[in-house]
Amino acid sequence: MKPAPSTNPSSIADRLTRAATRRSAIRSADTDCYRLVDGAADGFPNLLIDVFAGRWLIQTRDQDLPAWAAELGEPRSVYWKRLDQTNKEPPKHIAGEVVAEPFLATENGLKYVIDFAAGYSQGIFLDQRSNRQRVREMSRGKEVLNLFSYTCAFSVAAGAGGGRSVSVDLSRPSLEWGKRNFEANDLNPADHEFIVGEAGDWLRRFAKKGRKFDLVIIDPPTFSRDKKGKVFRVERDFGTLSSVAMTLLRGRGTLLCTTNQRSLSRPAFSSLILDAADDPSAWKLTHAPMPADFTGEPYLKICWVSKR
Repeated sequence: MKPAPSTNPSSIADRLTRAATRRSAIRSADTDCYRLVDGAADGFPNLLIDVFAGRWLIQTRDQDLPAWAAELGEPRSVYWKRLDQTNKEPPKHIAGEVVAEPFLATENGLKYVIDFAAGYSQGIFLDQRSNRQRVREMSRGKEVLNLFSYTCAFSVAAGAGGGRSVSVDLSRPSLEWGKRNFEANDLNPADHEFIVGEAGDWLRRFAKKGRKFDLVIIDPPTFSRDKKGKVFRVERDFGTLSSVAMTLLRGRGTLLCTTNQRSLSRPAFSSLILDAADDPSAWKLTHAPMPADFTGEPYLKICWVSKR
């Protein structure tokens, strides 16, 4: 059995310094939100630290907040959130400035509204940074459908790249948050579509209307329930979504499929997508890694799907 990591202040400071050094290529004037500590890989088992414009969000799994967290001198603010899917509470203030209002964080030059008081999620999922950048690079003149869009971060990336997006989400407040993200980047929300609704329902509507897209993004939560009580589960329902999405692609369009379902392996995720396709042999799947600051478990499966 490995010994528990030291709680000596100098040891903690050394590990934090090493973690920051590993991420020196990510931290820049263009990016001030990233994962500083990713659990055991950085010497802090079951503990994560995400940085948002100098404000630290410490997250723990199966443990309370370490005592040393309240004594950190570097960050402007320190907040703590317990990773608990059954009791999703917002972060608690621990030290430094109280973040009472939303603020902006920057990723690859794009600004996103972050809110520590909004609930369990703060407005952007940092593990999708590389995918957002790729979407931005490939979106000029393209129509992009963003399903389960949350605060529309993918849509903002597409808009910044010169594309036009359609964002679909069950939550109207999340879509309104998304519009603020557009405005933060001098992008006019009126040039894009925002639809409150269930992803599968709108995929079928688009298919019936014959509407086409150049890129479709499917990034669902592991589990969700719509207003009618219908439950979505990745392992059961993802293939149905991806198979319909394939029919909406224009020409040699692209499908981005991602899931953070930890119990689902990469090969199993590939099978979900291909087994549901009308002609599996017609599609090429390319897996992508998580961003470099996520040094621990590669829980996020990223699959770019295109015609052969």
